[in-house]
Amino acid sequence: MQNPLWSSWPLFFGISFFMTGNGLQAVLLGVRAEQLAFGDIITGLVMGGYYFGYVIGTVLIPKLVSQVGHIRVFGAMSALASSSILIHPVLEIAPVWMVMRMLTGFAYVGMFIVAESWINDRASNETRGKFLSVYMIVQMSGLLLGNYLFVLDDGTSYVLLLWVAIIVSCAAIPIMLTAAAAPEFTAPERASLRWVYNVSPLAAVGMAAIGFQNAVVFTMGAVYAAKLGLSSTHVSYFMVAIFAGAMLLQYPIGKLSDVVDRRTVIILAHIMSLVGAGLAAAAVFYNYWLLLVAALLYGGVSTPLYSLYLAHANDFITPRQVVSTSSMLIMISGLGAVLGAPAVGTAMAFFGVHAYFVLQMIMHIGMIGFAVYRMQIRPPLPNEAQGPYVTMRGTEVAATLLPDAEWEEDAAEDKQQPDG
Repeated sequence: MQNPLWSSWPLFFGISFFMTGNGLQAVLLGVRAEQLAFGDIITGLVMGGYYFGYVIGTVLIPKLVSQVGHIRVFGAMSALASSSILIHPVLEIAPVWMVMRMLTGFAYVGMFIVAESWINDRASNETRGKFLSVYMIVQMSGLLLGNYLFVLDDGTSYVLLLWVAIIVSCAAIPIMLTAAAAPEFTAPERASLRWVYNVSPLAAVGMAAIGFQNAVVFTMGAVYAAKLGLSSTHVSYFMVAIFAGAMLLQYPIGKLSDVVDRRTVIILAHIMSLVGAGLAAAAVFYNYWLLLVAALLYGGVSTPLYSLYLAHANDFITPRQVVSTSSMLIMISGLGAVLGAPAVGTAMAFFGVHAYFVLQMIMHIGMIGFAVYRMQIRPPLPNEAQGPYVTMRGTEVAATLLPDAEWEEDAAEDKQQPDG
């Protein structure tokens, strides 16, 4: 019998291509918006349009997949993503770009949902962890490569945007031609916001904050670097350092959270993120290579917080509640992301380019205070009662890949305790 992981190569191939295109497009448009003098506030709104479309897509795309199927939706979203990319060089108008970014976010979340639900169908209870690990590696590698490819251009031409359109279009080829049957699809239900907050106030607030921060890094990082006057090569290396740090430190930080109180690790990660952001803010006055080291540290310790907050919430629920709870938490993260780019763009417009890291430092300080407060309110779980840390990034459909997620009727009783 063919290995299900190996037989899923068309999906992983497609994911790697559209993530490469996504990473390259974000840095290209950020730098180009700066060159076109859109202004920090407008650039923030333009780049933040991606997450507005992303959130809308999480609501509409599952219904579309249920109606017309995975393959058609993936092909349509790939076409929408590549065509919306090509509008940017035709009409260099900020409102048009914002609409195109919304369409791009909508298209990308559609491709995420199709890929994640398809992978989930191929995975068994024994292989879910492996599938999710490969999925995360492919995602991060694609983003890393996409940001690195910016060294091939100075941002003044649109040649690389044409390549983005080609890369994203190619992502659909193996999936459109696959002989494998498309899986049945059921959109995961979301728990109510109040219920999720009662389960873990720290996870609910933290996911909004980390969604905010991730959007700032992904959509406005290149804008920040360009405003510092860095060359295209140096802008690329700055973004690559952030994602390389994320790849290097996800696993050790996650494993640490499995053996000590997860909230302690969350606080430490926020403290180290605060240090990394502070070093990066100071490094621009001294040395570019110090900036890269600070970016590597910042990406490495801040990125795992997304999965840490999901794991912390999952420690208080049963396996049957994992999917619905994670779905709402990921939605909360998306709503926080909608505000990220506009907020940092506005801050830079009023307080200067250095507000980029200062705003993120304020967020980390706030989360440190809130986490310490929550530790006074709720006693820690015994280590043996904590679920395993799982690196995760994607849509709420990815929650069905979590090894803890089970659907059997005889699953364990609810572990949730009233949150006084």
